[in-house]
Amino acid sequence: MIDAMKAVQPRLTYPELRLMPDDGKRYELIDGEVFVTPSPSEKHQRVLGNLFLSISNHVKTKNRGRVYIAPFDVVFGEKTALQPDLLFVSTGRLGIIGPEYVLGAPDLVVEVLSPYRQSYDRVTKLEQYALHGVTEYWVVDPIAESVEIYTLAGSGYELKGAFAGEEILQSPLLPGWEIPAGNLFSL
Repeated sequence: MIDAMKAVQPRLTYPELRLMPDDGKRYELIDGEVFVTPSPSEKHQRVLGNLFLSISNHVKTKNRGRVYIAPFDVVFGEKTALQPDLLFVSTGRLGIIGPEYVLGAPDLVVEVLSPYRQSYDRVTKLEQYALHGVTEYWVVDPIAESVEIYTLAGSGYELKGAFAGEEILQSPLLPGWEIPAGNLFSL
């Protein structure tokens, strides 16, 4: 029966994933399965840029670690590698940063939602980050103009707060850093 047949995609390893073409798409790997997403929207990039500038300036000034934006691989094993929109590695853990990727769990990862991949960020990637021990996970929604902060509690995440407008974003991972959530969405 032809209609009962399903196309089977080969599973890849991280070294094989690195051979994917540089075509402007993001290639991620979860348990050997390849996930591909197109380039993000203008608002996604603007919000991400605002967040990166704010956190990066604070981290540099206080010598707290390093901040990166995608594309920069976070490798959790031979068959799992993700590209969070933003990641932070604290000073005491800089040894996980290599010249081409981060090997292991960053302290903080941030995903800025795109309309066509919300469940991927809210479910699939959230589960992977928790599984691999990322301490804090933020979901930034550019449409709702809000930020959700999740912290690792056992084997999963616990929602610590949702922020919008003038509510102040802050994190114990970034002592002294704070910003009104609405500032991330401004022009």
